[in-house]
Amino acid sequence: FKRAAKRIARPFRIFKISAMELDNIQCIAVTAMFIALDLAIKSLSITVIPNLKISFAFLAKASVGMIYGPTVGFIEGFLSDIIGYLIKPTGAFSPLFTLVEALSPMIFGLFLYNLKLSRKEIRDKSLQKQNFKAFVKIVLAKLTVVVICNLILTPIALIISNSMEAGQFVYGSVLTDYPKRLIKNAIQYPVDCVMLIAVLPIVSTAYSAVFKRNKKLSERKENLE
Repeated sequence: FKRAAKRIARPFRIFKISAMELDNIQCIAVTAMFIALDLAIKSLSITVIPNLKISFAFLAKASVGMIYGPTVGFIEGFLSDIIGYLIKPTGAFSPLFTLVEALSPMIFGLFLYNLKLSRKEIRDKSLQKQNFKAFVKIVLAKLTVVVICNLILTPIALIISNSMEAGQFVYGSVLTDYPKRLIKNAIQYPVDCVMLIAVLPIVSTAYSAVFKRNKKLSERKENLE
C-alpha cells in the first residue's frame, strides 16, 4: 500500500521539487538560454501547409524538462511562446496555443526529470540496462507529446480559434488537414526520437560538467526513483 501511495504522489512531488529549482539563479540563466535557443530554432521551422510546421525546437524544450523538471519546463514553454509572438506575431494571439506550447516541455519533464544518461554511459556495456530504460522514457515522452499536444490539443485549439474568428462553429479545414497532420507526425516521430537520443546525453554531460547541482535538491530528486 505504501508503495502504491508513493507512486500516486510521485507526480505531485516532481512538480514541487522542480519548482525548487527556481531558487537557483543558475536555473533561471540556463532556462533563459534555452528559451533563446528555442526561439532561434523555431524561426527555422519548415511550413508544410498553413498551421502545420516542422520544427526542432522540441530539443530545447526536452532539455529544459530533463534538467529542471515539469514546473520549469512549463514556464519555459509559456515564456518562449509569448516572447516568440511579441517578436514575430502570426495572426491573432490565442492563449490556447500558448498552453499547448507550455505543456510540451512539462510532459518531457514528467518523463525525463533526473534522467540518468550520458555519452560515457552509452558506451559502458555494464550500464546498458539503465540506458535502455532511459531510451524507453525518451521514446514514450515524445510519443505522449505527439499524441496529446500535436494530435489532440492543437487541432482543438485551431477549431476554437477559427470558430471565435468566424463567429460560428468552424471545423472543416482542420478535419481536412488532419490526415496530413497524422502523416507528418508519423514520419517525423522516429526522426525526433533519434535526435533526442543523440542530443540529450550531450546536453546532460555538458550540464553536469559545467554546473554543480544543489546537494540537498539532488538528494530529493534521487528519492523520486
